[in-house]
Amino acid sequence: AIFCLRRVVAMVRILLCGDVRGDVPKLCKAVEALQRKLPEDQKFQAVFCVGEFSAEEMDLEVQPSVPIYFIDCGPACQDLIEESPQGDEVAPKVHFLGHFGVASLAGLKVAFLSGRLNSELFDEGEEDLDAVEGAIASDELKS
Repeated sequence: AIFCLRRVVAMVRILLCGDVRGDVPKLCKAVEALQRKLPEDQKFQAVFCVGEFSAEEMDLEVQPSVPIYFIDCGPACQDLIEESPQGDEVAPKVHFLGHFGVASLAGLKVAFLSGRLNSELFDEGEEDLDAVEGAIASDELKS
């Protein structure tokens, strides 16, 4: 007898979102509107937000239907990073991922980085670009 074992992998549906700028209720309403249009087996399991999540005034009085995970480069990003470098739940089902790392979320391994570029710390000279292009070219030749 020959047995064939098949591993069925369910597709994980993630909604990616850009700048929220503190308007979390608006995000939740938009997610709910999308979810209502989808069949049950196609609904999103999580929302990943990138860009400016925070704002000077934040409304976190929300009850999202799916978990929201975010990184931040908005006005509160430095405070978030200092207070919760490893991440934290800032409201029910609303999770700041942290300063940097890799996490398992909704069945996926996700690498993340929060913060803002401080251009004073980086010199974007031609030699840096040449070095990167050289490294890429040498790797391409090896394959």
